[in-house]
Amino acid sequence: MNTTERGFTLVEVLIALAVLAIALTAFVSAGAQNADYATYIRERTIAQWVARNQLVAFQLATDWPNVGTQEDDVQMAGSTWHWQADIQTSPDPAVRRVDMRVFAVDPDDDTPSEDALLLISGFLTQHPEAADGPGDNNEGDNNTDTTANDINQGGAS
Repeated sequence: MNTTERGFTLVEVLIALAVLAIALTAFVSAGAQNADYATYIRERTIAQWVARNQLVAFQLATDWPNVGTQEDDVQMAGSTWHWQADIQTSPDPAVRRVDMRVFAVDPDDDTPSEDALLLISGFLTQHPEAADGPGDNNEGDNNTDTTANDINQGGAS
């Protein structure tokens, strides 16, 4: 009696399983990268909101901001964020440049990360009426022109 067996050999089954394992590993890795990227985009979006809110606060303030560095922590979207504003003079005395950096704050030890998630540069202008001196009504005289120079700090400080 001569019978032929139908089916796969052990080697064929092992090769098929190896190919399947490699393919599944690639799919799981791609899914994890997509999740990480979505988290990164969410953090950058919130960091933009934090920076733009602070630029608007400088714009609405009745006092002309002093040259130097100002910083603070704020709550937004259930997380703490640290902003740092580097306020500089410009060739025009009625204009100040503001470089806003936003850092994520570690919820475990309340320290900001070393690298900024975002850098936005903006300009505050002081209208001539506000620059005339104290006693003038300068409420609403500051304007902010933000240039959306969003720079990923990715390792640079």
